[in-house]
Amino acid sequence: MPNSRFPDATSGRWQQPSGKRAAQLVRITAHDDDNRYTARPIEFDDAGGTTIVGTRTLTVVNLAEPVSTPGQAPEDTDAVAADVGGRWVVFVQPPSSASFPAKVTSSQGSAAYAVREQVATGAGTFADASGTSNVTAHNLAELSLGDGDAVDSGTIVIVHAIVDNGATPTVRYIFDHPVYAKYLD
Repeated sequence: MPNSRFPDATSGRWQQPSGKRAAQLVRITAHDDDNRYTARPIEFDDAGGTTIVGTRTLTVVNLAEPVSTPGQAPEDTDAVAADVGGRWVVFVQPPSSASFPAKVTSSQGSAAYAVREQVATGAGTFADASGTSNVTAHNLAELSLGDGDAVDSGTIVIVHAIVDNGATPTVRYIFDHPVYAKYLD
Protein backbone atom coordinates (compact mmCIF):
# COMPACT_ATOMS: atom_id res chain seq x y z
CA MET A 1 0.00 0.00 0.00
CA PRO A 2 1.37 3.41 -0.85
CA ASN A 3 0.28 5.02 2.43
CA SER A 4 -0.30 2.56 5.25
CA ARG A 5 -1.49 5.21 7.76
CA PHE A 6 -4.62 5.86 5.71
CA PRO A 7 -6.86 3.03 4.53
CA ASP A 8 -8.02 5.21 1.64
CA ALA A 9 -5.04 6.46 -0.39
CA THR A 10 -7.04 9.54 -1.45
CA SER A 11 -7.30 10.92 2.10
CA GLY A 12 -3.58 10.32 2.59
CA ARG A 13 -2.82 12.84 -0.13
CA TRP A 14 -4.85 15.54 1.62
CA GLN A 15 -3.70 14.91 5.18
CA GLN A 16 -0.10 15.87 5.57
CA PRO A 17 1.83 16.63 8.74
CA SER A 18 2.91 20.21 9.13
CA GLY A 19 5.25 21.82 11.60
CA LYS A 20 4.04 25.32 10.68
CA ARG A 21 0.70 26.84 11.49
CA ALA A 22 -1.20 27.10 8.20
CA ALA A 23 -3.95 29.43 9.48
CA GLN A 24 -4.16 32.02 12.23
CA LEU A 25 -6.97 34.15 13.66
CA VAL A 26 -5.83 37.77 13.39
CA ARG A 27 -7.05 41.27 14.15
CA ILE A 28 -6.19 43.97 11.63
CA THR A 29 -4.57 46.80 13.60
CA ALA A 30 -3.38 49.22 10.90
CA HIS A 31 -3.24 49.81 7.15
CA ASP A 32 0.29 49.56 5.74
CA ASP A 33 0.17 50.22 2.00
CA ASP A 34 -2.17 49.33 -0.85
CA ASN A 35 -3.88 46.06 0.15
CA ARG A 36 -1.41 45.23 2.96
CA TYR A 37 -2.20 45.53 6.68
CA THR A 38 -0.52 45.00 10.03
CA ALA A 39 -2.31 42.35 12.10
CA ARG A 40 -1.90 40.71 15.50
CA PRO A 41 -2.71 37.09 16.39
CA ILE A 42 -5.90 36.59 18.41
CA GLU A 43 -7.59 33.68 20.11
CA PHE A 44 -10.96 32.96 21.67
CA ASP A 45 -11.34 33.75 25.37
CA ASP A 46 -13.52 31.88 27.88
CA ALA A 47 -16.52 34.12 27.14
CA GLY A 48 -16.38 33.35 23.39
CA GLY A 49 -14.94 36.73 22.45
CA THR A 50 -11.54 37.30 20.91
CA THR A 51 -8.44 38.75 22.49
CA ILE A 52 -4.97 39.66 21.18
CA VAL A 53 -2.27 37.14 22.09
CA GLY A 54 1.33 38.21 22.65
CA THR A 55 3.22 40.99 20.90
CA ARG A 56 3.85 39.38 17.50
CA THR A 57 2.74 41.29 14.41
CA LEU A 58 2.07 39.97 10.93
CA THR A 59 1.80 41.65 7.56
CA VAL A 60 -1.34 40.36 5.83
CA VAL A 61 -2.39 40.89 2.22
CA ASN A 62 -6.12 41.35 1.63
CA LEU A 63 -6.93 39.41 -1.55
CA ALA A 64 -10.41 40.98 -1.69
CA GLU A 65 -8.82 44.32 -2.65
CA PRO A 66 -6.87 45.15 -5.81
CA VAL A 67 -3.15 45.71 -5.20
CA SER A 68 -3.40 49.41 -6.09
CA THR A 69 -6.44 50.13 -3.91
CA PRO A 70 -5.90 52.01 -0.66
CA GLY A 71 -7.00 49.91 2.29
CA GLN A 72 -10.72 49.54 2.85
CA ALA A 73 -10.67 47.06 5.76
CA PRO A 74 -11.22 48.96 9.02
CA GLU A 75 -8.99 48.58 12.04
CA ASP A 76 -10.15 46.00 14.61
CA THR A 77 -11.46 43.69 11.88
CA ASP A 78 -11.01 40.03 12.83
CA ALA A 79 -10.16 37.55 10.06
CA VAL A 80 -8.65 34.17 9.36
CA ALA A 81 -5.21 34.55 7.81
CA ALA A 82 -3.72 31.70 5.78
CA ASP A 83 0.00 31.15 5.28
CA VAL A 84 0.46 30.82 1.53
CA GLY A 85 4.05 30.34 0.48
CA GLY A 86 5.35 32.31 3.45
CA ARG A 87 2.89 35.20 3.04
CA TRP A 88 -0.15 35.72 5.23
CA VAL A 89 -3.33 36.39 3.23
CA VAL A 90 -6.88 37.30 4.25
CA PHE A 91 -10.06 37.83 2.25
CA VAL A 92 -12.00 40.71 3.82
CA GLN A 93 -14.62 42.46 1.71
CA PRO A 94 -16.11 45.77 2.82
CA PRO A 95 -19.77 45.43 3.72
CA SER A 96 -22.01 46.13 0.77
CA SER A 97 -24.74 47.45 3.03
CA ALA A 98 -25.76 47.71 6.66
CA SER A 99 -28.64 49.36 8.49
CA PHE A 100 -28.86 51.11 11.85
CA PRO A 101 -31.18 53.50 13.67
CA ALA A 102 -29.99 57.10 13.70
CA LYS A 103 -31.19 60.42 15.08
CA VAL A 104 -31.24 63.41 12.75
CA THR A 105 -29.18 66.13 14.41
CA SER A 106 -29.37 68.84 11.74
CA SER A 107 -30.18 69.62 8.13
CA GLN A 108 -27.25 70.36 5.84
CA GLY A 109 -29.42 71.33 2.85
CA SER A 110 -29.84 69.61 -0.53
CA ALA A 111 -31.38 66.48 1.07
CA ALA A 112 -28.31 65.98 3.30
CA TYR A 113 -28.59 65.59 7.08
CA ALA A 114 -26.20 65.06 9.94
CA VAL A 115 -27.24 61.88 11.74
CA ARG A 116 -25.88 59.99 14.76
CA GLU A 117 -26.14 56.24 15.30
CA GLN A 118 -28.53 55.18 18.09
CA VAL A 119 -28.84 52.17 20.37
CA ALA A 120 -32.09 50.90 21.85
CA THR A 121 -32.37 51.65 25.57
CA GLY A 122 -35.85 50.24 26.12
CA ALA A 123 -39.18 49.84 24.40
CA GLY A 124 -39.27 52.68 21.90
CA THR A 125 -36.40 54.69 23.41
CA PHE A 126 -32.97 55.36 21.98
CA ALA A 127 -29.66 56.96 23.00
CA ASP A 128 -26.53 57.98 21.13
CA ALA A 129 -24.29 54.96 20.50
CA SER A 130 -21.03 55.32 22.42
CA GLY A 131 -17.95 56.23 20.43
CA THR A 132 -19.91 57.52 17.43
CA SER A 133 -20.00 60.87 15.75
CA ASN A 134 -22.28 62.50 13.21
CA VAL A 135 -22.19 61.27 9.62
CA THR A 136 -23.86 62.79 6.58
CA ALA A 137 -26.86 60.87 5.23
CA HIS A 138 -29.08 61.75 2.27
CA ASN A 139 -32.87 61.44 2.27
CA LEU A 140 -33.90 59.48 -0.83
CA ALA A 141 -37.39 61.00 -0.79
CA GLU A 142 -35.94 64.49 -1.12
CA LEU A 143 -33.49 63.40 -3.81
CA SER A 144 -36.41 61.96 -5.78
CA LEU A 145 -39.13 64.53 -5.12
CA GLY A 146 -37.30 67.75 -4.43
CA ASP A 147 -35.70 69.43 -1.46
CA GLY A 148 -38.31 69.93 1.21
CA ASP A 149 -36.09 70.16 4.31
CA ALA A 150 -38.56 67.53 5.45
CA VAL A 151 -36.94 65.93 8.46
CA ASP A 152 -36.87 67.67 11.85
CA SER A 153 -33.91 67.37 14.20
CA GLY A 154 -34.50 64.60 16.72
CA THR A 155 -36.33 62.33 14.26
CA ILE A 156 -35.24 58.69 14.41
CA VAL A 157 -34.73 57.12 10.95
CA ILE A 158 -33.26 53.86 9.69
CA VAL A 159 -30.03 54.65 7.86
CA HIS A 160 -28.54 52.29 5.28
CA ALA A 161 -24.79 52.26 4.71
CA ILE A 162 -23.97 51.37 1.12
CA VAL A 163 -20.74 51.23 -0.85
CA ASP A 164 -20.60 53.37 -3.99
CA ASN A 165 -19.08 52.21 -7.28
CA GLY A 166 -16.12 54.62 -7.27
CA ALA A 167 -12.59 53.56 -8.19
CA THR A 168 -11.99 53.54 -4.44
CA PRO A 169 -15.33 52.33 -3.01
CA THR A 170 -16.61 54.68 -0.31
CA VAL A 171 -19.34 54.04 2.25
CA ARG A 172 -22.34 56.38 1.75
CA TYR A 173 -25.36 56.77 4.06
CA ILE A 174 -28.99 57.05 2.94
CA PHE A 175 -32.46 56.92 4.47
CA ASP A 176 -35.98 57.30 3.12
CA HIS A 177 -38.33 59.64 4.99
CA PRO A 178 -41.44 61.10 3.34
CA VAL A 179 -40.71 64.61 2.09
CA TYR A 180 -43.65 66.41 3.66
CA ALA A 181 -44.43 63.99 6.51
CA LYS A 182 -43.94 66.64 9.19
CA TYR A 183 -46.85 68.63 7.76
CA LEU A 184 -49.41 65.81 8.08
CA ASP A 185 -50.25 66.36 11.77
